[in-house]
Amino acid sequence: MKKLIALFAVVLVTAAAATTADAGRFGIKGGVNVTSLDFQTGSTPGALGYQAGITWQMDLPLGFTIQPDILYHVKATKLDQVESQLGFGYVEVPINLQWGLRFADRNIRVFAQASPFVGYAVTQTGDSDSVLGDLSKYEDLLGQAGINKSDIDKWAGVNRFSYGAGLGVGIQLWALQLTAQYNWNFGSLMNLEDASWDDFNESNFGGYTVSLAIMFGGKKK
Repeated sequence: MKKLIALFAVVLVTAAAATTADAGRFGIKGGVNVTSLDFQTGSTPGALGYQAGITWQMDLPLGFTIQPDILYHVKATKLDQVESQLGFGYVEVPINLQWGLRFADRNIRVFAQASPFVGYAVTQTGDSDSVLGDLSKYEDLLGQAGINKSDIDKWAGVNRFSYGAGLGVGIQLWALQLTAQYNWNFGSLMNLEDASWDDFNESNFGGYTVSLAIMFGGKKK
């Protein structure tokens, strides 16, 4: 709960700063991503996800720009061994620090960016009712044990708080901004005591994201 409160505090501070900054530009942002689970010994097949949300941009001296986002970001992977897909939807706050060159009276900008982020998982996606599998297959067994499927905590063993960083490049043409980058989630995705899940305990999402933002208002510096 403390981590969730901290995340929402970051979101509120970012939104408050955006509303008071004269040089800032608001925008809407969306994109697609291909993510997989990265293990110490390899990775799972990639799965398609997406992100959507709002962004705010402010120019800094020496060619730098800061651009925080507030996104809903779906990350998933295919689990071939059980013919299923595992995924989570995160409320995510990246802080994109960009540096680049400007052309055409500063209306065209080519840049590189680094994007540390924090997030919190709010939904589960894919083919399963929980990370432990499709609970409908075991409904009779659960009933015999006096357990209702709805009473099972589907977040048990999941590290819902996430953090990581991305590196990428982009181009901004007037109000349109296109970026492509690779994102790493740090820490562990799960914390399950069953030894058979140790590989998942030591894994986390990684993948490519391509996104488009449309910016509105603001003043050119």
